Amino acid sequence: MSAPLAQSEDALARRAKVMAFGWLGVFAGLAALTWGVALSSWPPLLLPAGAVALLCGGVALAHTQLGLCIVAFAIVPLGVIQVELLSITVNLPEALILLLFAKEALRFVLREERPVRGAPWAALGLYLLASVIALATGLRNGNGLAPALQDFRQFAEYLALYLLVLHRVATRRQATQILAAFVSGGFLIAVHGVLQHFTGIGIPGHQMLSDLIYHGGARSGSFYGATPLGAIMVLTLGPTLGLILNAKNKRTRLLLYGVAATLVCAAVFTHTRASWVAMALLLIFFFFSMRKTPAAIMAAMAAAVLFSAVLGPFVYQRMAKLRITKSERSLHQRMQYYATAWHIFRAHPVFGLGWGCYYNQAEILANGRYVPAKAPARIAESAPGVTVHSAYLQLLVKSGALGLLAFGLVLLHWLLLARKAYQRESRDEAGHHLFIGVTASLAGYLLHSAFENFFQWPVMSQAFWLLMGLSTIMALRLAEHGGIGHAPPGAET
Repeated sequence: MSAPLAQSEDALARRAKVMAFGWLGVFAGLAALTWGVALSSWPPLLLPAGAVALLCGGVALAHTQLGLCIVAFAIVPLGVIQVELLSITVNLPEALILLLFAKEALRFVLREERPVRGAPWAALGLYLLASVIALATGLRNGNGLAPALQDFRQFAEYLALYLLVLHRVATRRQATQILAAFVSGGFLIAVHGVLQHFTGIGIPGHQMLSDLIYHGGARSGSFYGATPLGAIMVLTLGPTLGLILNAKNKRTRLLLYGVAATLVCAAVFTHTRASWVAMALLLIFFFFSMRKTPAAIMAAMAAAVLFSAVLGPFVYQRMAKLRITKSERSLHQRMQYYATAWHIFRAHPVFGLGWGCYYNQAEILANGRYVPAKAPARIAESAPGVTVHSAYLQLLVKSGALGLLAFGLVLLHWLLLARKAYQRESRDEAGHHLFIGVTASLAGYLLHSAFENFFQWPVMSQAFWLLMGLSTIMALRLAEHGGIGHAPPGAET
């Protein structure tokens, strides 16, 4: 390395350290102010949790890569830590994402950086435009400011995390660290979900009664419910498999095998058939995409035999109950939801009802057409008609054909890019394994989203856009260079 180049890199490193400590100092001042307010209103038992949250925020601002790892870990197990501000619920991962995004946006401008070439900027711009129009539509229709903003954040705000990943993840090491943090968080609630299945700890009484009636036993649900837990397990399993093939020593590989087994068990114990189908799609895609060595084939066969022997009968009994008849409760309810979405779409095809919309499903189905809700206030969460049990139909109902089309274009760009990267001969085998693991999870999750509105849970939306960003940036690097690439000096700070 030449002397001028070495001096240039040293200067960049010093500048990065100054910036890091500067951000940490600014955050320390804000933290002190926040702490003074918290002392007057928070219960004493929450003060340690507040200290940890402030520390995480400081680290996130001081070091971008560590911040992304903290966010990736916090999304699932720490998403339940939340506070209501102006009738809008904000959780801990969201606060960290917004802080980190604000810092990196300023850094992007000061450094005069350019957007990542090849990213779906046109589709993202259209999706943001559709989201803003849906916000305006909701306010014009009197849906209420707080409900409209709640929907806006769930459907569009976490694009900030997607953009962070696109612009700040440049190496396989960075991607591996972020995925390892995400898998660690998912593993914690998988363990909690398995414990719930056998002990019932933390499951509300009415939910336990419903589980006993309809499923014959407790469903693992952890913090968010059985259905979202199943989807989180789908999102977590693919990266885990990629990390297994990427592991360099047997101890790490054995540990990850245990993590994968726990994720599968937690998903099975949710009794959610859509999650099982999504996970099966994930596993099939991953198996046919990886390099099939004799050891990998033997491991896959052993896992299949073990699963069939231990959990196979449980899965078979649940799947055998599915009937394509009017008496099938799950199918009948979804047909009603989908009919409701169809009637709303016919009445408001282009822009939908707007973010924060409310409607009465019973009246819509009884009249065979969309009937505006009589009450001007948002209907209670316990009332029917607040969801249509499909992420895509929910987009259609709330943002119309414009919103669904824009989101579809984002997905189409991702699919074409992933196909290009998949077909390109990779010189970075470990990076390719991570890519197919994340992409397989997203494929299973998107299938599952056809039957559930996962955007209603901020945790699900955050996890989706995190993995979508990682899959996109890895696909771009693999398609262009055959490998994920190397970071420029100071890129990890």
